[in-house]
Amino acid sequence: MPKPELINADAVISQLMSADGIVITTHARADGDAIGCVAALTRVLRNQGKTVSAFLHESAGRRYGFLAEIEPAAIWDPSSAGRVLDGAELLVIVDTCARAQLGDVTDAIEMSPIAKLAIDHHRTRDDIVDTAMIDEGAGACAQLIAELCDRAGWPVDRQTAELLFVGLATDTGWFRFSNTDGRALTAAARFVEAGVRPNELYERLYLDEPVPRARLIGAALSGFELHVDDRLAVIRLTREMMVSCGATPEMTEDLINEPQRVGSVIAAVLLVEPVDDGPVRVSFRSKRLVDVAAVAARFGGGGHARAAGARIEGPMDGVAERVVKAMTTALRTAESLS
Repeated sequence: MPKPELINADAVISQLMSADGIVITTHARADGDAIGCVAALTRVLRNQGKTVSAFLHESAGRRYGFLAEIEPAAIWDPSSAGRVLDGAELLVIVDTCARAQLGDVTDAIEMSPIAKLAIDHHRTRDDIVDTAMIDEGAGACAQLIAELCDRAGWPVDRQTAELLFVGLATDTGWFRFSNTDGRALTAAARFVEAGVRPNELYERLYLDEPVPRARLIGAALSGFELHVDDRLAVIRLTREMMVSCGATPEMTEDLINEPQRVGSVIAAVLLVEPVDDGPVRVSFRSKRLVDVAAVAARFGGGGHARAAGARIEGPMDGVAERVVKAMTTALRTAESLS
């Protein structure tokens, strides 16, 4: 049977409850959904008496640091990752099932004989795990964790609800993206009933920006390009722009959404030049029509139909030219078929 074998919630619960020693992790450059799911699932399983170790690839950063304070996670050290995995029975990867998103511990994960399970809501999946529960219809992976808790009868206290609400709210653009449906709003209501205060979380997440982040937003808004009769917006963040603003890579999160304020814009691309010789980080978004996951897949990336990403080797200008050409073709093709 080809991997990953797709399994249902009952099979996931059985696998989690039968494991003695669980490692939970997620993708590199973890966002609110990824960090919230790692912390929430760790918290829930520990409350069930399980021995759980949680790992992120880097610090949670300024925006999401408070999530890590609720349920701290260690940072992966590639040199010891193999030993960590060999000392457990089950690896759980949340919010991704893509090899390219597992950073410097990809080799250790692939080489380890440990059982591997993914819980994810993205379209892109690889054979990095043995089993997976995939629900592309979920607005966030946090919904899947909440539904597992309901199915298993695991209590969700206020702090766990906060972790899951942040995951759901950030992945749905605070409930304004097209993945916001009745199921997502029902989950949000359930978290609020558990004690979550959305206004306080919104202030903590989005109304506490450092000055360099505000300057970076200004640079992005003042310099973005428009293509295809103003229907495709392109932001290029160069090393020089980052330095002049005093910004760090984590401050680029959500910047791709800014030019979508323009009424004519249907799709957007954000390119971030690496500070070293690494790949250019590219984010893709669309309001409608364009399946950006399909475009990202052409460059070795993936994601959702309306939100995707890729890491592309090459000089910034060359990568930008290739990406703009691909998005232009995708946009014009989608419009011709609509």
